[in-house]
Amino acid sequence: MSRDRIIRFHLTAFLALFLSTFAAGQAGQSPERLAPYTLSSLPFGWPICRATRPGQRGHLHSMDMNFASGVTNKCGPAYTYDDGPRGPAHWEGVCATGQMQTPIDIEKPTKVSLKLLPQLLFNYQPAELDMVNDCNNYQLKLRFPPNQWLNVARKPYRLSEVRFREPGETAVDSKRPPMALELVHLSPETNFLIVEIPVVVGKENPTIKTLWKLIPPPGKEITIPDVKIDVMDLIPADHSFYRFPGSLTVPICNEPVQWYLMKNPIEMSEAQINQYRTYYHNTARPLQPLNNRPLVESE
Repeated sequence: MSRDRIIRFHLTAFLALFLSTFAAGQAGQSPERLAPYTLSSLPFGWPICRATRPGQRGHLHSMDMNFASGVTNKCGPAYTYDDGPRGPAHWEGVCATGQMQTPIDIEKPTKVSLKLLPQLLFNYQPAELDMVNDCNNYQLKLRFPPNQWLNVARKPYRLSEVRFREPGETAVDSKRPPMALELVHLSPETNFLIVEIPVVVGKENPTIKTLWKLIPPPGKEITIPDVKIDVMDLIPADHSFYRFPGSLTVPICNEPVQWYLMKNPIEMSEAQINQYRTYYHNTARPLQPLNNRPLVESE
């Protein structure tokens, strides 16, 4: 028998043994182990995955990913924004060791023509209202079904949540806006992309007016199919931006995260901003060192 035939024989035998072992293992699983399940106990709003149901493909896409809902029967945050043993100076994990932490103060960015940069192509559709009063993460947030997309450089990112912040987290020339919206996206490879939209005092915002009338109690979620929310109504018409690499802004401050800060704000009335402050305020992490990261400004 030639050497090549011997090699092919052994490879074939190994493959047959592997397949028979795998099939036996699958047959021995109980129906309970094969049933659909959801991992929902990861800390601090980490992304979670839903197992595929029998008959579905096993590929993991961003539409299979979402963040923990924030719904809880107990409001007891594991971290705070105040000084003290659970304050930002004592946040653990990547919060303490990361080199590309967010938020930052944007100063002297490199200016690049918008025509030379990948565009932010928003493709959001009106969706039924799904709002959570996430008392353990100090925020109101909107959640969305898996049909809301942002495309950047021909790459899709699924809109998972819109989170409200007071004040806005990212600063420009040492100034933070009174509030901000953070549009949190996940790519099919579960990479993060966040679009931050600054909010300034101005006219009453009709979308926010609808939302603020329906805020659920702390730790609770409200879904109203008859109330449609279109995130496009919360995005400025001018899509110019600042871009920088960063992190999540709550423990454990995962890196990397691709950040886009819109250069143009949207407006809310002073009364609307003050109403939000009755729920959560001063929920912006202290500014972090730049550490020579690249800062780009479209123009």
